[in-house]
Amino acid sequence: MRIDIKQLEFIDKNLRDLVVWLGKRSGLEFTATSLYRVNDTGVHGTLPLRGIDLRVRDVNTGTSIEALVNDSWTYDTERPNLKCAILHGIGSNMHLHLQVHPNTRIG
Repeated sequence: MRIDIKQLEFIDKNLRDLVVWLGKRSGLEFTATSLYRVNDTGVHGTLPLRGIDLRVRDVNTGTSIEALVNDSWTYDTERPNLKCAILHGIGSNMHLHLQVHPNTRIG
């Protein structure tokens, strides 16, 4: 990502840590396609921001990144069914949705 996300104070610290970790771990440069959304009742509408969408062009790469994140990060130990990374969309709309919770932890 060509923006220094570590400097964006409106982004939740857990989300900043996850995105920075992913960039370092994967060696890839991502394009953010969605951050804050007005009138969104989910993680894209919270401040500090707890959701970000990253462009994915290849389903195999997206699936690998989704697994890497979810194998390394826990969204919320009290709700193990929820994940930090969700690959969805089709064609040019395919993207990796990253989300965090105040209880999100690496490891």
